[in-house]
This record gives sequence, structure tokens and C-alpha cells, in this order.
Amino acid sequence: MTTEIAQFMRKLERRWDDHLEALFTRRDVDAAMADMTAATSLRHIPTMTGADGRSELEHFYRDVVLPHLPGDFAFTRRSRTVDRFHLVDELTVSFLHYCEVSWLIPGIEPTGRRSSVAAIVVVDFDRGAIASQRTLWDGATLAAQLV
Repeated sequence: MTTEIAQFMRKLERRWDDHLEALFTRRDVDAAMADMTAATSLRHIPTMTGADGRSELEHFYRDVVLPHLPGDFAFTRRSRTVDRFHLVDELTVSFLHYCEVSWLIPGIEPTGRRSSVAAIVVVDFDRGAIASQRTLWDGATLAAQLV
């Protein structure tokens, strides 16, 4: 791998980390959307929630995710793989289930229970911009912890 390619891959990692920080820490949708393509998409595989296209994704973040995001929502990276076109994070996601989180686990009213679940995020890039995100988590374990 050349130094130039390695630097480009680090740039992709920073772009993704900046996106996560903007969305989940600062809750700044405009900043989270800054480095996305016009045809960006997000799909949460277990629930098939998400959005296709920039304006739809902005709406999804602003009106579906953030109003229903537990204040202590956190993730810990277990591993990361990156190449020139993709990034894959293996995470542990944890939160206290005190509000409805329909985009993550629909149909389950707040339980007040703490939850921790494994998740995989696959991010595709197009010319360095975030083109798509596909997220998969262990829905069965999540449901078992909350029901």
C-alpha cells in the first residue's frame, strides 16, 4: 500500500468519525450531513428503517433518530476495517431504555432497563464522501434484554 492510499484511508476514517461525533454527540444534523453524497442512503437491516437521498436522510436524522435517542447512547468500537471504498466497524452499542427507540427496536415501550448489543456498520464512500450506511445489530439479544 502506498503512503498516499494509506493517508486517503485515514481521511475516510476521520470523515466517518466526524459524522458520528456530529450526529450522536453534538446532535448536529447539518454537520453530520456535510460530507455525504447527494444520493446517500442509510438502512438499518433489522428494522428496515432509514432513508434514501440527502433530504430524506436529513429528515430521518432530525425527526426520527434524534428525538428518540437516549441521552446515554454510546458505542464502543471493537474492530475497524477500511479500504479505499469501504469502512466496517464492529461496535458494542449501549443505552438505558427510558424512551421509545422505534428506529432501533420498534414496538417496545420504554422499560428502564440497560441494554448492550453488538452491531456492525458498513459504510461506502464515493470520492471520499459518505455514499451509504448499512447497520446490522443483534435484534434478538436486544429484544431479550428489554422484554
